[in-house]
Amino acid sequence: MHLSAMLSDGVQANESNATRTKSVSDVASGDSAADTRRFRTIAAILMVTSAAMLFVLLWIRPQGVEDDSVAEVFDEGVAIVTQSYDTKWNGETQLQVGSSVSQGKVELLSGLIQLEFYRGAVVVVEGPAELEFVNADRLICRRGRLRAHVPPQAEGFAVVSPNVELVDLGTEFGMDVSGDGSASVHVFDGKVELYESGTDRSAKTRQEFNESESASVSAAGKIAPSSTKPVEFVSSSQLLQLASTRNTARLEQWRMEQQSLAANPQAELLYTFEKDASSSRLLRNRSINNDQSNGAIVGCRWTEGRWSGKDALEFKHPGDRVRLQIPGEFDSLTWSAWVRIDGLDRPFIALLLTNGYDVGEPHWQLRDDGRLLLGIQTPSGHVAYDSEPVLNIKHLGRWTHLATVYNSKSAQVTHYINGENVGESPITTDKFKLRFGETEIGNWGTPMEYSPQKIRNFNGQIDELTLFSKALIAEEIQSLYTAGLR
Repeated sequence: MHLSAMLSDGVQANESNATRTKSVSDVASGDSAADTRRFRTIAAILMVTSAAMLFVLLWIRPQGVEDDSVAEVFDEGVAIVTQSYDTKWNGETQLQVGSSVSQGKVELLSGLIQLEFYRGAVVVVEGPAELEFVNADRLICRRGRLRAHVPPQAEGFAVVSPNVELVDLGTEFGMDVSGDGSASVHVFDGKVELYESGTDRSAKTRQEFNESESASVSAAGKIAPSSTKPVEFVSSSQLLQLASTRNTARLEQWRMEQQSLAANPQAELLYTFEKDASSSRLLRNRSINNDQSNGAIVGCRWTEGRWSGKDALEFKHPGDRVRLQIPGEFDSLTWSAWVRIDGLDRPFIALLLTNGYDVGEPHWQLRDDGRLLLGIQTPSGHVAYDSEPVLNIKHLGRWTHLATVYNSKSAQVTHYINGENVGESPITTDKFKLRFGETEIGNWGTPMEYSPQKIRNFNGQIDELTLFSKALIAEEIQSLYTAGLR
C-alpha cells in the first residue's frame, strides 16, 4: 500500500473513532481541553509513524535490488539517420534509416545518407566518405562530399576536415574533401567562417565567405577564394526523390517475392500487412496452405511501413491487437517478423502469443532488457528460451528483423536479430507437439490469473509476419532478412 493511502486510512480510522464522542471540528475549536490533548496525541503519533514509514521507503532496499539510477539508459547519440539511398558501409557500423548515431567513426563506401543532428543541422553525405561524429554540433569529414542546411537554432555547427575548420553562421553550404586533405567550400545561403585546421580558430587564420561565394583549400592548408563552379551537391529534396523512386521499385520486387513465398507448403502464416480490399479490419493470411487464419484487427491503425506505399499496423494502446486462430500441431516452427519497436516499456512484450498458456502453447515475445524470448508450456512445466540482450535504445524507431527457430530434431532453439544469431539454447524436455488455437499478434488475449505481467501489448509497428511449420536453417533466415532490407 502506498504511504499516502496508509496515512489516509489511519486518519480516517482515528477520525471515525473521534466522531463517536465528539466531532473533530469541535475538538479543534477548543470545546474540551481533554479532547484537545487527545487530538494532539493522535496527531503526534501519526507524524512519528509517517516519518518512520517514509524513512523505510526511501532508505531501506531489499537485498539484491539495485538502485534504479544504475539501470537507467541514456541516449548517447548525436544525430539520427532520416534518409538513405543505396548505402554500402565498411566495418561493423551499418547506419540505417532510424538509426541513432553515436560518437565515433564510420566509413560510407557508396550511396547517400541524410543525418539530422540533435542541435538541428541537416547534412546529406555522399560516399565514399570517412566521417567522425564528435557531438551534436561538430562533425569531422576526412574524405567525402556533403551538403548542410543549418537553421538559426543550430548556428555554430562546425565541420572539420584535415586542413580547414568550417563554422556555420546559419547557412546552407557544400563541402567536398579529397583524400589528400584538399577541399572546396561553396556557400549557397548565409555566411561561413573558415579557419586553418588545428589552430583552435585563431583569428589570424579566419576568413569569411558569403552567399554564392566559394573557397578552395590546398593540401598544404592554404585557404583562398575560388571562382570554380560548384560541384553537384545532392540536396535533401533530391535525396527524397531518389529514395522514393527506388522504394517504388523495391516494393514491387518484394510483392513478387511474397507471391512465391505464399506457395511455400511450409508457410503456415504469411501476413504481408497490406490493407484488404474487402475490409480495413481484416488481416488476410496470404498463405495458400491455410485459409482459416485470417486476423481480426482490433484497435490498431494503418500506417506506412518499411517503404513508401508499404502498409503496416501500428500497435500503441493496451487494447491494440490482431486476433486469429491457428489450427494444427507442429514438431518444429520458425517465427519471422519485420517490426519497428518504439518502446521496450513492458517486462514482457507480445509478438505472437496464444490466448492462454496450456501444454504445448508457445509465447513469442520480447523482454524489456532487449532479449528475444520463446516461452513454452511443457508437460513438465514452463520453459523460457532467451536470446542475448541485444535490442537497445539504438534499435528504437528503426525496422528490425526478428526470427526464432524451434528445432525438435536438433533439440535446439535459436534466435536471430537482423539475420545474426543472438542466442542458442538446448531443448531438454521430452518431445511433444506445439499448438496454438486462439492466438494474438501484439498482445495477450487471456492472461493467466497467476501472471504478474498481464499487460504485454507491443509498442510499435509490424509490416510482415510469417510462421513456418519447419525449422529454417541460418542461411534461410539470412535470406529472409536480406530480402526485406530497405
